[in-house]
Amino acid sequence: MSLKPGTPGISGNYTVQHFIALFCFMVFPTILPAQDSLKEPTVTINGYLSDMPGLIYNNITKDYEFSNQLHNRINLKWQPNTVITAALEIRSRLYYNQSAAYMTQNARGFEQDVGVLKLSKNIVSGNHYLFNMSVDRLWVDFNKNKWQITVGRQRINWGQTFVWNPNDIFNTYNYLDFDYVEKPGSDAIRIQYYTSETAKAELVIRADSAGKAAVAGLYRFNRWNYDFQFITGVTSADDIVIGGGWSGQLAKGGFRGEVSYFMPRKNFEASKGTLAASVGWDYMFKNSLFLQTECLYNGSSADSSGINIFDNNAFKISAKNPFLSHFSYFASVSYPVTPLINGNLAAIVNPENKVYILVPSLDYNVLQNLDLSFVAQIIGFKTQPEKLSLLSMWFLRLKLSF
Repeated sequence: MSLKPGTPGISGNYTVQHFIALFCFMVFPTILPAQDSLKEPTVTINGYLSDMPGLIYNNITKDYEFSNQLHNRINLKWQPNTVITAALEIRSRLYYNQSAAYMTQNARGFEQDVGVLKLSKNIVSGNHYLFNMSVDRLWVDFNKNKWQITVGRQRINWGQTFVWNPNDIFNTYNYLDFDYVEKPGSDAIRIQYYTSETAKAELVIRADSAGKAAVAGLYRFNRWNYDFQFITGVTSADDIVIGGGWSGQLAKGGFRGEVSYFMPRKNFEASKGTLAASVGWDYMFKNSLFLQTECLYNGSSADSSGINIFDNNAFKISAKNPFLSHFSYFASVSYPVTPLINGNLAAIVNPENKVYILVPSLDYNVLQNLDLSFVAQIIGFKTQPEKLSLLSMWFLRLKLSF
């Protein structure tokens, strides 16, 4: 398997014009030294526009709640030569919810930004609606010989498993946030050195909105037809982390896992560490039926009720505390009913917290660049020993890609 491809700032309020100006400021100086490397610069633009109405039902209050999200994404990539690539990606959302109380409580969440630069802003908002624009990618990449250096807001994915990622200390995401396929980015400097076609060493320095830095390294290599990795560093929560992961094949199926151990840097000798680990296996049958399983152990002592699984917000979780405490189990089965229609049924169970999540979905490829999806999230939780409470969320999404 070939692995070789292909900063900190000042927080404040920024408009889209500021984003573009900053992007050009970062990119333009990099073009000058190496114009001869590529005769004609290349620019690519792509993205999508989607509309997703949703209906939420709570069997405790017997209330229905209607919402709608119009979601636009524009990805701009510029390669002025063979060495340098720069990217700017903007996410815009026009969101409506019939509950004014919901909008009051959650409007600030749309502006939440874990980066150094505050690149997410509610342009307009009212009792039932808001329009938010955010930049979740803004980077310049230098790639030559065995070196690759990326500076700016970028996606740093160290995870190996599918649902929960204890190794993904920079960009932890929520599996239930299905409409955000790009996942969040980090304001970081990433240095990669490819020691061979199947091995590399990596160093990442990240800063966040609280002014805290995280520094970590990774070494990845291939042995016995498995990809292995080892990580170590200091997280923004001031924990020393050491861990590793793997991906390969077992019993003709995909076998992958990752484990991380976190220790507070202060009072290191007197403190108790936290272990988080996930392991998964998947298998494709001859008839294209795809089965996927995964198990998480979360040893975090944090109160699991502090993780709001009903709010699909990646800021609520971390690699150290990726989901509800102790053991969680995931299983899914998907099958292409026709070449254009794919069905999927996923389930998550956390017995200790008595939480049960069912996620059925159906995807229909209407045209080459037009997709229609139905997704439901049915969440059961026991508020009383004899009663199972249900929160069900139903979504229909039409997505046009360009």
